[in-house]
Amino acid sequence: LENLSFVDAPKPVPRSNEVVVKVGASSLNYHDLLVANGSIPTEDGRIPLSDCGGTVVEVGSEVSKWKVGDLVMSCPYPDWIYGPPKRELMGFIGDNSNGYATEF
Repeated sequence: LENLSFVDAPKPVPRSNEVVVKVGASSLNYHDLLVANGSIPTEDGRIPLSDCGGTVVEVGSEVSKWKVGDLVMSCPYPDWIYGPPKRELMGFIGDNSNGYATEF
């Protein structure tokens, strides 16, 4: 766990089809422990944690399903929207992309 550190980061700006979520809670599960201790390899600087709940604080110009103030939760497979699972859609939050150990 000595590779984990706190860093300051700017608040993200959503692209037209994105929302910004203020993380209210997240959890440390076994997958996250494996990432943190190096058993699941990731890129240097990866933000861990694969689960969170929070509040939408900003929406992109094309977003119509969510609004500021909506309560939301994470989805560990964000690229798998519908249909049968496909290997190329199974990237997991916290190891293949940044996770939720963050304010936004």
